[in-house]
This record gives sequence, structure tokens and C-alpha cells, in this order.
Amino acid sequence: MKKIYTFAFVLLLISCSVKEREKEFTDQHQNNASSPAIELQNSGTQAQFTKEDIKGVWASGENENASFSIEEDSILFVDTFEYVKYEFRNDTLIYVEDNIPFFKTKIIKADKDSLVTSNQAGIRRLWRFKD
Repeated sequence: MKKIYTFAFVLLLISCSVKEREKEFTDQHQNNASSPAIELQNSGTQAQFTKEDIKGVWASGENENASFSIEEDSILFVDTFEYVKYEFRNDTLIYVEDNIPFFKTKIIKADKDSLVTSNQAGIRRLWRFKD
């Protein structure tokens, strides 16, 4: 009988531990997933970036390859080798074809290692590609 109580007590401890880890993981994921956008919204200020802040080769982390390269006046999409012209105004990257804007994405964060953008599809996090 003592073994049954011991076994039940051990199961109780394990289940409590698993629930606590799941809660910590969920809290951490939620905090990391939305923090740049929330910080920008809560601050009430509009970030100002330059072309130099966004220029470079960027990777999404979905695979080991770069996703695209932002150059002086165009973006090279690495997987299709397609160039798209762009304009950059304050914090907005605007894709242009035949002088007509067709896609806009707001820059939330741009630093030496990361680029975070936001558009109608959601928030996208990118990392500067390093060979």
C-alpha cells in the first residue's frame, strides 16, 4: 500500500512540474513574439531608420540560406534571383513596379543583427545573414 501512495505522490510532482514548464514556455513565447510591436505602440514614438540600417543580406531562419538582399535601390530575392525596386520613406519599405507601389511593410526594428517588419500579413523577424 505504501508503494501505491509513493507512486501517486511522484506522479503528482511530475505533473505539476510539466505544467509549470509549459506555462513558462508559453509566457516566454508570448513575450518574445510580440515585444517589438508592443514596445513601439506603447512608446507612442515613430522610429526613424535610414537605408543604411536596412541594407544587407537577410535570413528568415526557415532554412540555412539567405532570404533576400536589400541593396541601394532594389531587393534581390535569393531563391528566385528576382530584383524588385523599392523606395524607403522614414520607417516604410515600399515595393515598386513601373513606378507604381504594390506592397508596403513597416520597419519596426533595424539594427546590426536583426530586422523586424510588420504588414497586413503579420510581423516578420529576420536576421542579418552571415556566411
